[in-house]
Amino acid sequence: MPSARSYSAQLLPEGFPHQIPQPKLGIGDRVRWHPIPAQDFGTVTGLQYTPAEHLKSWAWRYLIWLDPQSPSFAWTCTDAAWEADLELLATAQCNTTIEVGQE
Repeated sequence: MPSARSYSAQLLPEGFPHQIPQPKLGIGDRVRWHPIPAQDFGTVTGLQYTPAEHLKSWAWRYLIWLDPQSPSFAWTCTDAAWEADLELLATAQCNTTIEVGQE
């Protein structure tokens, strides 16, 4: 099994940050997992450009605050996903809001 540091010796991509692709999603975008057969959805709250071993390159990964009606919200309130695994969620599909710190 290769070590975590084997991926290009963890060097930043050539031309970083001026020649990297712009993220397709932004903070506050409502998203769902796709084409993965999951029904989870939520709001983008963070993003990072990081090595993606499965792609053999760097890629955008997003932190998603799950909607209270999302199936996985029963055991976690956040998840992370690669850009290719997410799509924008139409506003009409999900109109819920979450109040942090409210009980």
